[in-house]
Amino acid sequence: MKFTKHEIKLLYHHLNFYHSLRGGVIAADTAERQHFIAASNGQVEPETEHEIAYTKYMKSNTQIVDDMINKMSFGKENKHNPNFDDEFF
Repeated sequence: MKFTKHEIKLLYHHLNFYHSLRGGVIAADTAERQHFIAASNGQVEPETEHEIAYTKYMKSNTQIVDDMINKMSFGKENKHNPNFDDEFF
């Protein structure tokens, strides 16, 4: 699964929040948060950039994506995602 630089950046900044929201640690007290949880559980189609990035993450080999997130390899060749530098920001 391919990720854009922007998606990796979203995951880098918000992954803990996404996990906490989905896991019930953070309350789903808005319609947007409820939709995020439904999208991350596959009950509805993801619509926002956050929902799209997180659902792609959940469907991917998370160990490889975690490595990409940790390296924040912007502007560098990435062996796990060869088209990484060619994708949109």
